[in-house]
This record gives sequence, structure tokens and C-alpha cells, in this order.
Amino acid sequence: HQVAFAQCFTIESVLADACGDPEGENEMVTLRVNVDLNINNLNFDWPNNTFLNWCPNPTTTQQLNQTIISSCGYLLEPVNGIVPTGSTLIVVSSTNMLINANSFEGLSDTIYIIYQCAGNTAGHFSNTSNSPRTLQVNYNGNCVGAQAVSYLPTDLLGGDGAAVFYDTAGQATYYNTGCNAPVSSLNPFWNISSVVCSDYGLINLNSLLSPNATLGGTWLGDIESNNFFNPTNKLGNYSVTYSLLDTSGCLGTSDSTIQILVENPKFGADTIEVCDSIRQFGIWITEDTILNIEVANPNPFRCDSTVSRFYKINQANFSLNPESITLNSGGSVDFSIIGSNYIFEFWDETGDTCFFPCDQNSFIPQNNGNYTFLVQDLSSNCEQVLNMQVELMYNANLNVPNAFTPNQDGQNDFFQIYGKDLSYFNFKIFSAWGEEVFNGTSLQDKWDGKFKNKPLSSGMYLLQIEAAGKDGQRFEIVEKIKLIR
Repeated sequence: HQVAFAQCFTIESVLADACGDPEGENEMVTLRVNVDLNINNLNFDWPNNTFLNWCPNPTTTQQLNQTIISSCGYLLEPVNGIVPTGSTLIVVSSTNMLINANSFEGLSDTIYIIYQCAGNTAGHFSNTSNSPRTLQVNYNGNCVGAQAVSYLPTDLLGGDGAAVFYDTAGQATYYNTGCNAPVSSLNPFWNISSVVCSDYGLINLNSLLSPNATLGGTWLGDIESNNFFNPTNKLGNYSVTYSLLDTSGCLGTSDSTIQILVENPKFGADTIEVCDSIRQFGIWITEDTILNIEVANPNPFRCDSTVSRFYKINQANFSLNPESITLNSGGSVDFSIIGSNYIFEFWDETGDTCFFPCDQNSFIPQNNGNYTFLVQDLSSNCEQVLNMQVELMYNANLNVPNAFTPNQDGQNDFFQIYGKDLSYFNFKIFSAWGEEVFNGTSLQDKWDGKFKNKPLSSGMYLLQIEAAGKDGQRFEIVEKIKLIR
């Protein structure tokens, strides 16, 4: 990060990642002015945007001065554009800057401020690139010169408020302003959790100073030594102050005080009640168990907690009678669930179901196979699956009428075939001339004596049956039936 040293001015800092939205209107650069400097001869070559010249902004300057209430710093715009030798000049990237985005509170000196004309809302500095970015400031007037400083965006610290300080040789130091303007001020601010655990150990208070806090102050109050707070053997509220002496005589002193509550680690107990088992911390728990669980607080100063957790594992304990049965097709199964205070449902492999709460204690199986009972214990709400294996003995048969009378008298008006234990069934009826007049595919199908919705005449018709029984029997029947009107 070497520079071409400018006799006219020295670049002291860059606020590359400003607070506020849009960020590009709140970025800042500070210069140390080495000769009387006319801002009309000052030109900025931004890393990521074009230079839009300078615009006066007395209203904003006055508003900024009104925010400086705890110190005697002051902002001035150059009279007739001239910044005197030895002054600090802060350059703001837009007249549209947000007053409260980057605070000037605590400013303890009189410095000059100028604003680039509005128009650039996008940032003037890159915050994410992994290649260096360079700012060059040029001056052509009573002193001719330029200075360039570079930084690496990926080295910026902490997001909003990320800034770079340059020494007189142009070497960069990265820091974060904490959403304050990059100007010299007495900043005593520090931060710690309002609650600290008594087992934390020694706390180095200097490590708690804000990123842009002024170093070299004094720690006062409930401390062990110069800059350490020890919560061991402490309980209750304690007060600690960081104090700065203003050698310029502007403030006298500036300080920041925090009340710290010290508490002991916390212990508690709870219960988790589940059915059958639960997976916790990579293991399965299948019986009543007590585990001591450490609950880490994401705030390192706060106490972790220990929870004594009781895992109560409930089990449903029912049985089914019978668990297996063999019976003739069409027979009924009487069953019972052994246990108390439950509801259940059951279904077979085809999906026939008696839903919660099922009130049956018998059923007629339609198929071989496994019948599943889901039983819920009403005391614990735990569920248990029970199974019954059913084996049916089949005896397939057919009963075929030889005549019917479709005269709409309510008796024998349809031709229907009756049977039992069939896995396949089909029948066809043909006229005396061989024309198919009806086709049935189940025992529920029946013929009303019509063809194409017209009644057929009395006479003999040919019946053809193909069927297969669940017991392996096959049926192939051809015979005549009589339609009588």
C-alpha cells in the first residue's frame, strides 16, 4: 500500500463500508491539510464511481453540529472554499447523507467538512472484492500533488462501519468505527452482557471497548485490578466505569458506566413422555431414563444451564385372541383384544376397514391373509399393532337357473347366476341365431330379457359360462335357458 506522498495534504482514513441506506451517500474520507487548500482545485478519483464535484450544504452541517451534544467539537464548511493549513478535512460522498447514520457525537475538535454533489447512490468503495482498490486524490493549485492509498476489501472488519486508517507512509490499518464518523473524538463506549455468570473467570475489560473507542482510559468501580473484572464469589449488581481525560480541555472527562448483574449457574428439571422410544443425542432411549443435559447460552458471559430430564417411555401392552384362525369361507371370526381402556381399528390387505373407534368383535373374512389391528391406549395415547392370520377353506360352486319370466310381476323377472368362492366369473347369452345379447362379468350382473333396450321374445337362449374357484376348480358350462313371457 505505498503512496505517492502529497505535500498538499495527507489521506488519513477511509470509511469504506458506511452505515445508512443507500450506503453510497454516507461514505467518508479524512485528509490532513498541509497548506491552505482550495477545494475547487481538489479532485477525487473514486475506486468505484465518478467524481461529481463539490456542493455547499450548510443545512446538513448545522444539523450535524446539533447532534454533537456531549463534547465541544464543531464542523465548519470552508469560507470561500479555503481549508486552512493544519486543519482536518472530512469529505462526505453526498449532500444527501443521512444525519444519524454515522455519528459525530464525541467530536472534540473543530474540523472542516465538504460534500460531493448528490447523484451517486451506489458505493464509491468496494466492500467484497478480493483484489485491491485504490483511491487517488489530486490537487492542482497553490500546491500541485496527488496521493493514492489502497486497501483490500476482503480485509475490511465487521461490515457496516468498516474503515481503514493510513499512517504518513500510507500503510493501512483496518478497523471498524461502530457507525461513527472517522474523526478524532473521545469515545469511552464499551459493551458487555448485562448478566455475567459467576463461573466465567477473569474478564479483560479492555477487550470489551467499542471498535472505535479511545484507548488509554481508566477503569473504575468493582474491579479486581487495573482492567479486570472477576465475577467469582460475586452475586448481585456491580458497577464498572471506563473514564477518559480530555487533554484538549474540551470535555474534561468522558465516561461510560455499565451495571453488571452476576448470577449463579441455573439448574432445572423437566419430563419428556413418549411412546416406545425416542432418539436423543445420537442414542435411542427405550426405557425410563434420566439424563443431565447442558444447555449452552449463546452469550458467552451468561450462565449455561443444566437440565435434569426424565424420559418416561410408555408402552401399549395389548394382545389379540385369536392370533391365527382357519375356517370355511363365509364363516365368522369372533375376536377379543385383551387389555383395558382402548380404542381400535382393523383392516385387511385389501383395505377393508373398521375405523376408530371400531365397535365390532366379529367379522366375516373375504380373503386369506393378514388382518391388522391398530390399538390405542387411551391412558397414554400410545399405539400398538396386532396381527391376525386368517386362512379360508374354499368350496367353489355355481347355481344356474334354467328359465326366468321377465314380465315385471316382481317374481323371477331377471336371469341371475348364483355362486360362491369364485376368483373369476364370466357369462354370455346368445340368441337362437348366435347373436350375443348379454355379457356379465360378476355374480351381481343379471339379465332383464332385453337386447338393445328392447324386450326379446319368448324362447330358448344359449348360456355360456367360464369361471374359476378360489379352491382351484374350473367351470366351463354351455346350456340352454328359457325366456318365458
